[in-house]
Amino acid sequence: MAREKFVNFCENNKGFTILEVLTVLVIMGILAVIAIPAFRGIAQGSQVSSAVNDLVSSFNYARNEAITRGTLVTVCKSHDAQTCDTGAVGWQQGWIVYHLDDAGAMQILRVYGRSEGPVVMEGNFHVRNRLRYMASGFMPGVSNGTIAATVGDRQINIVISNTGRVRTQKM
Repeated sequence: MAREKFVNFCENNKGFTILEVLTVLVIMGILAVIAIPAFRGIAQGSQVSSAVNDLVSSFNYARNEAITRGTLVTVCKSHDAQTCDTGAVGWQQGWIVYHLDDAGAMQILRVYGRSEGPVVMEGNFHVRNRLRYMASGFMPGVSNGTIAATVGDRQINIVISNTGRVRTQKM
């Protein structure tokens, strides 16, 4: 009995009217117009957060290594993952963490590649090209430094104190 009702229902309803289809398309279009900018903002926020997290973790790693090894450890911008690049524009190109061994040769501890997406990371005068940590964990001869990471209208500042501590600040 139930099967016969279902078959009769299916035979009487062959599809949608053009008005129903157009109504659904208009509603979907309105939702897309509202949702696309929100998704773009979420993607930009994710890209800038990821880049900032990588850079902050490398600073913390370098500070820890300087204290552990009892030597000067440097984080610098690098486009080739082997040498410091002071002429390049920003930290988004990638960076390396290294120290100099007893013979004065560069010993690379970690390499970080280019940031994902259109992230721009620019440092002020004190942290434009590199950041150094002494064995005490402090930064030699440097006052506070700031690196601004931006994508679109999203910005997060990385603030480094002269004691070597790193914090982030959403703008």
